[in-house]
Amino acid sequence: MGSEKSAIVAFASASAADRRIAGVAAAARAVKALADEGGAEVRLRIGDGAPLSPATCADLERLRGPAAVVVEGGEGEEARPPSSWAIVRATGKPSDGLVSRWLNRPISQRITWLVLKLPAARPIHVTLVNAVLAILIVPVLLFGGQPGLLAGGILFHAASVLDGVDGEMARATFRSSPAGAALDSGVDMMTNLLFVAAITANLALRDRDAIGWVGGWALIVAVVGWFLIARRVRAAGAPLGLDLFKRSGRIGGAADLVFWVVQTLSSRDCYAFLFMLFIIAGHERTALIIFTSVATLWFLYVLASLLPIPRLFRGAA
Repeated sequence: MGSEKSAIVAFASASAADRRIAGVAAAARAVKALADEGGAEVRLRIGDGAPLSPATCADLERLRGPAAVVVEGGEGEEARPPSSWAIVRATGKPSDGLVSRWLNRPISQRITWLVLKLPAARPIHVTLVNAVLAILIVPVLLFGGQPGLLAGGILFHAASVLDGVDGEMARATFRSSPAGAALDSGVDMMTNLLFVAAITANLALRDRDAIGWVGGWALIVAVVGWFLIARRVRAAGAPLGLDLFKRSGRIGGAADLVFWVVQTLSSRDCYAFLFMLFIIAGHERTALIIFTSVATLWFLYVLASLLPIPRLFRGAA
């Protein structure tokens, strides 16, 4: 399609170049791919010589990077862009947990595929919808009684599924940014805290026993742990996120197995799904106790990871 310095990509018509593929004009996707390969100039040939749409021109300007783009009439090797579904399918993350990989992603990616058909849709719109959903969970749990517990558990899992959509949209349309990632993580934290606080209040008012203290402790360790992670991430100059201590790899022993279990159960996709299942089964108290236990182990790991390593042991490492 061209040399390292100059590249040519062609479309049979302007309408073919304007075609939206996962929220981005086909011409802009092709130009970005060539620019990423090192093309200093990309010649965009339009077979019918018609002008490109304003939306396509905007995508070209946003995605061309330092490459110069020349739009001209004529023929050439026609671009063969991937399908929208192929692009969306590639938006998963290596850090996805079990529930996210096998349940949430297949659902959220289909939602993303549909949402990206809306020309004006942006990742932040989905993030704001998730924020509204988080706020809605509170009155449902506080004033809904037993039916509210069921609805709240389902809404919490729905928010976990929908949480993947904004990130998938950002990766599919090349709109990822530190600010967007920080906003998404902030909404995630808010959703988690509001849900745990509201379900704790519901159970404490209903049962009037120590379950309120159990949920209260879960809130304390979650807030303090996230605060410590946020401080470390900010000091490193990275965007706010909760993946700081996630790791993958083979399980080589008992310690690795314990870490994998705690990491899996403390992933939002997992505990949101388990909360929903336990609530449906009528074991919401058990769900909160398990969550608090895992949160405590996670908090201890965060503390151990953030504490300075004694000088005596640094050489051995």
